[in-house]
Order: sequence, then structure tokens, then C-alpha cells
Amino acid sequence: MESGELERRLRLLRRRHRRRRDAMIAAIDAHLPGATVHGAAAGLHLTITFEQGGTAPSDTDLAAAALARGVKVHPLSWHRQRPGRPGLVLGYAARTPGDITEGIALLAEALAVWP
Repeated sequence: MESGELERRLRLLRRRHRRRRDAMIAAIDAHLPGATVHGAAAGLHLTITFEQGGTAPSDTDLAAAALARGVKVHPLSWHRQRPGRPGLVLGYAARTPGDITEGIALLAEALAVWP
């Protein structure tokens, strides 16, 4: 700790994860304009919610469609005790900004198949 190595490592990780989070938020804004982002201030994941009603799929159906395209997300309903708006939990710690942008584009493609 006296060498400062821990502090340097933490700064590196914070910058890396900030770039990944920013890439995810930018990709959501670009590809999923109907989604609302929650919990982006801290952590290594965030959630997005969609308006209820219409012909939008359930979050479990959307997560399955995303997985079929190679993108793993968790339905927000798995983490709730009460009903709420459909949504997804999206992690960004283990992917590059380019991978994140591509994954969000694939998620938008999965959502687009619903009328």
C-alpha cells in the first residue's frame, strides 16, 4: 500500500468501468430510445425499463430472444417481489466498449421483431 500500487490499480479500474458504462448508456440512447436507464451512478451493471402495454414482449421473452442472438441479460422481473415495468439487468464489467455497443444493437434487433 505504501508503494501506491493499489491506488493506481483502482484508478485504472475506475476509468475502465466508466468508459464501459458510458458506452452502454450511449448505445442504449442510440438503439433503444424507448428504454429508461436506472442505477448508472455506481456498480458494474444497470437496469433499463420499458413502458408497459402495447405489443412489447415480456422481459423474460426479450431476454430469451437476446440470448438467441448471443447476448446474455437478466429479466428485471426475476429480481422483483412485486409487479412493475418490464425491464432488463445489463452488466458491463466483462466486455469492451465495442462489445457493449454491439450487444445493445443486437438487443434492439431482438426487440424490433415484435410488432
